[in-house]
Amino acid sequence: MEHTETGPGHASVAPGPVRGRGEAVERRGDLIELQVVDSVALVRLNRPQRLNALSDGLLHLLEETVEVVEADEGIRAMVITGTGSAFCTGADLGQLLERLDGRQGEILDFVRRAGRTFRRLETSRLPVVAAVNGTAIAGGFELVLACDVVFAAAEVRMGDGHLRYGVLPGGGGAVRLERKIPANAARRLLLTGDLESAERFREWGLVQEIVPAAGLVDRALAFSRRLATRSARGLAEVKRVATTARDLPTEEALELEYGTFAGHVASEDLRDGLRAFRDRTR
Repeated sequence: MEHTETGPGHASVAPGPVRGRGEAVERRGDLIELQVVDSVALVRLNRPQRLNALSDGLLHLLEETVEVVEADEGIRAMVITGTGSAFCTGADLGQLLERLDGRQGEILDFVRRAGRTFRRLETSRLPVVAAVNGTAIAGGFELVLACDVVFAAAEVRMGDGHLRYGVLPGGGGAVRLERKIPANAARRLLLTGDLESAERFREWGLVQEIVPAAGLVDRALAFSRRLATRSARGLAEVKRVATTARDLPTEEALELEYGTFAGHVASEDLRDGLRAFRDRTR
């Protein structure tokens, strides 16, 4: 499938089972590689010559790929990583600069699409794991913040960074960062545009594990395969409650959790899980 990085025209892919299973890789244009290994979708941003900056084409294909992966009931978790030396360096600033005069509506549409894509990852039924292989800044960092679990290579540096370029966050950076790390640290990063090390983000709780670069994707896949053995319904419900409850008053959040549990009591998932546990402990 061909996909150009400029121009509004693009080839769309209808949701359905992913073809790139096992060792095969499905190339979604030249900008995204998609592979499914043991019920885990591995999504690679593939624009290394531009540090995986989000062009129109790459962002469109990322949104489309998330839709395709979510529609495949055989997929139980998702890993996102980058090709080359960067994870993702945010919007393609060259494209933005070209549109400042007379085409600002296109900039707004682009940022809206980015925010929608990140929100879809955040609210997906699937656990989403970021395998941060290199620099993640601006929109690339917003992509990291939308993931559930973050693994990073030791040399990685990350941060919001928008104010370095006179740009403001528009895809969730200012909103999510203070929910993911201590508020005073988040505020400093937002105001300065500074990048910090993977180790510092591990201390703050955003990064769960630092992995040698050569083994990063394998580690993320191994972790995701473990998640894929859990109940699909259970994963989706726990993620939904945790994501939704964060924005609710405590009493409403607790009621949401209880109501979700009450609905789960009648499910076959609960019966199967309890029986399996009983059989293992006999």
